[in-house]
Amino acid sequence: MRALAMLICVAFLQLLYQPAFSQCKAAPPLESCVGNEATVSDNETILLGIKKWHYGAPATFNQLTLRGGTLIVCTELTINVLNMDSGTIVIRPGAKLTAGGGGSGMIWRGNCAVYNYGRFEITTNLSFEGPYATASKPNILMNVTASASSRSFNYLVINNPYSWYINNGLAEFGGIITDNSSVAGSVCLGKGSQVKQNVLINKVKDAYSVPYGMACVSVYSYSQLLDTLTNDPKLLICLSNSHSSATGGTNKPNGWGVPTAHVFSSCNSCADVALLPAEESSSRPRLVRENSPAMISLFPNPFSDIVQIKWTAGKKPNSVMILDNIGRIVHHENLEQVVAGSHSISLATLPAGSYMARIMYPGSVIVQKLIKTGK
Repeated sequence: MRALAMLICVAFLQLLYQPAFSQCKAAPPLESCVGNEATVSDNETILLGIKKWHYGAPATFNQLTLRGGTLIVCTELTINVLNMDSGTIVIRPGAKLTAGGGGSGMIWRGNCAVYNYGRFEITTNLSFEGPYATASKPNILMNVTASASSRSFNYLVINNPYSWYINNGLAEFGGIITDNSSVAGSVCLGKGSQVKQNVLINKVKDAYSVPYGMACVSVYSYSQLLDTLTNDPKLLICLSNSHSSATGGTNKPNGWGVPTAHVFSSCNSCADVALLPAEESSSRPRLVRENSPAMISLFPNPFSDIVQIKWTAGKKPNSVMILDNIGRIVHHENLEQVVAGSHSISLATLPAGSYMARIMYPGSVIVQKLIKTGK
């Protein structure tokens, strides 16, 4: 009995001290590419148990069929019609695969996987439909690392309970549809990842998850939310000026599911709401640091309850975000509707301590430190 009690105690402690987060699904070990392996050819069918490689000069195939086998892309390959009955594709770091599925698009019905370490471009719709997918034979599309990217001007449709899109890097789609038969967490986003899409359609509760760290989703044109998108406060939502959301019927136009502090309107890109300082480049907002010539002032600093934000005429910011000392968003306000040249921010509910204010402009971000005093 004493031994049994000890085992129960140990099991309880293990549960108690497990990490407070889980990860998205993991990729298998990266396939190597030596350069002397069996090469793939146009119009080939790769059967179960067979591995083929593409390396060397860029090539274009009319058609390729995977029927349980594995394709490793080491350089650059274009496949006009990719048929995946089942099987695995690995796109190595620095490699690129461009693939389409013919007139009906690509349809994965089970046991299909692409593990992308490089760049994956999809030229047609891609649908995860089943019906042969199971827990042990899922459909998986994964950007494995932060440097991986996938892009399609068409739709990614998830309509199967054993199908997942996992993004640890950058994803761009015409639209992602989490349809009726998808499940919670079917879109899993890694730390620092971004998903850009013109259209977002969600029909299941909590389809998007962020197990660890912050991630961001940009929606440029249109969203339809028939159920809550996420219950994860680590997801940032970036909505452009041209974005609109479906209303009426069972639609939930504000059904993002995250705190309103994490939904940003008039947002150009995820870089506008990045939690870590962005390096200056032509594609990201310019970071204006605290000691730079000020376009804006925040006072008093230190403060007790209210911070006044004041800007130069013609230099009105889009929004202001307050972060605590571990990077969590504790307050956010859109300033698009503010007419005056100043605005009061009430931070009475925050505890005393150090904070960081990020003031977003089109093309630049100002960062200033704030101190809240005790009462």
